[in-house]
Amino acid sequence: MDTDPRLTYTWKKSGHTECSMTCGTGRRQVLWKCVEKDSQVTVPRELCDPTIKPTNLEEDCNTQPCPAYWDVGEWSECSTRCGLGTQHRQVICRQVTHVHANGTETSVIVVPELCGSSDNPVTKATCQVKICSQWEIRSEWSPCSVPCGVGQRHREVVCVSNQGEVEEDEECNKNLKPDMLQNCDMGACARSWFTSLWSQRCSAECGRGNRTRTAVCLMDHVTDLPLDSCEGEHPPEVTFCDSGPCQNRLEWYTGPWSQCSAECGNGTQTRSVACLFNNNGRMEVVDQLKCSSLPQPVTDQTCRLKPCGVQWYVTEWSACSRSCNGGYRVREVRCLADNVTPSDHCDPSLTPESREECNKQPCVAEINPSCRDQHHNCMLVVQARLCIYTYYRSVCCAACSRMQKTYLNSFQKNQIRR
Repeated sequence: MDTDPRLTYTWKKSGHTECSMTCGTGRRQVLWKCVEKDSQVTVPRELCDPTIKPTNLEEDCNTQPCPAYWDVGEWSECSTRCGLGTQHRQVICRQVTHVHANGTETSVIVVPELCGSSDNPVTKATCQVKICSQWEIRSEWSPCSVPCGVGQRHREVVCVSNQGEVEEDEECNKNLKPDMLQNCDMGACARSWFTSLWSQRCSAECGRGNRTRTAVCLMDHVTDLPLDSCEGEHPPEVTFCDSGPCQNRLEWYTGPWSQCSAECGNGTQTRSVACLFNNNGRMEVVDQLKCSSLPQPVTDQTCRLKPCGVQWYVTEWSACSRSCNGGYRVREVRCLADNVTPSDHCDPSLTPESREECNKQPCVAEINPSCRDQHHNCMLVVQARLCIYTYYRSVCCAACSRMQKTYLNSFQKNQIRR
């Protein structure tokens, strides 16, 4: 009986291809050859039965782990926007344990000693994105915003690059920015009474009448609003005037003005007039023709309830600089609008005098020749109340004596009133 010749031949492992990895478990192809069973001599592959050829054509190789290596991350951003800063990166010692067929790797973190400490990559380094911009003071302090009291002053501060160009403030360290505003104290503001000039005409055409003026309390050099109080008494706003006797006089009587026809600005108002015969205060209405020789008062006029004009205001005169032989006294003059704010629209030709001569009379020798003023400014010594000192009583004997007499007379009058 014939036997199958393929039974005398068999497959035998003849070797393998090169491993796909040198470490970390690679793959290689297993090579097979056809041999005679007895002699193990290689024969053509066609002599072996292909159906019994081994199926494990691939096998793992180089399964030992790969050498450890440093896994270095990217550097972080610099810790500062400008100037010297620091940046960090992550450095890990890794070891590949397996390389997969699709090319991916499996690795584990191992102790740094396996990577070697001699070439350990640095994890921290210095860095500089650019040179920092700096604050620069461009101007001196401005004058104080107020002439007296507490105000503010300012100066210019800018952020400048190292190229000298002005940049946004965000480019500089705001914690180091020099002050741009600063309080300034110009001292206490003085308060003074200011009065307008007295009205030119007396309110009565004969007999006793009055003239008026306006008094306001203002802060020197600052007139935003009137103040509540000033030193000294409120200056009088009404003074009496006498227009002469009223015996057997014909005069016009004027009634009150009617209401202004406009609430503000220019309007008109009227009044009635009558001819009176005045005999020492006894009034009798007579025919208006009898007053025809007298200028008839106007019966209508323009009016403004809310005028927007300006006028001159003055303070009281100061004391005379000398008590005799001619001195001078001064006062402050201001142009103010109706809302008591400074204005420059007053008529310059009507500016009141701010200085005038006074006490032009010659100095009269005292009865006591040893009591005389040895200085021309003894009036200032009296005003400063320096007469209580022996030295000033001697050099300003006459002025101090007059002051003492005035004080005694005033004291005696007060005692009599009481």
